[in-house]
Amino acid sequence: MDKKLTTILADVFGLRESEIHPDLNKEYVDNWDSLKQMDLVLSLEREYDIALEIPDILKMASVSGIIEVLKEKGATLED
Repeated sequence: MDKKLTTILADVFGLRESEIHPDLNKEYVDNWDSLKQMDLVLSLEREYDIALEIPDILKMASVSGIIEVLKEKGATLED
């Protein structure tokens, strides 16, 4: 999984990088609320130099959804 994305998710949600995996979603992260979602959006926009729209943000309810949106926006992700 992309190291940069893993670092962002760990920082935003206060998780260890080892806890970040594609199946992780809002249901399993206690503090993944609307404020953290906006923190995530701003961090991703800044780090990947992209602009996220409301439909993109709604898709980002899991790590796999975030990866999908980033790829749709043309972000380069390492595997």
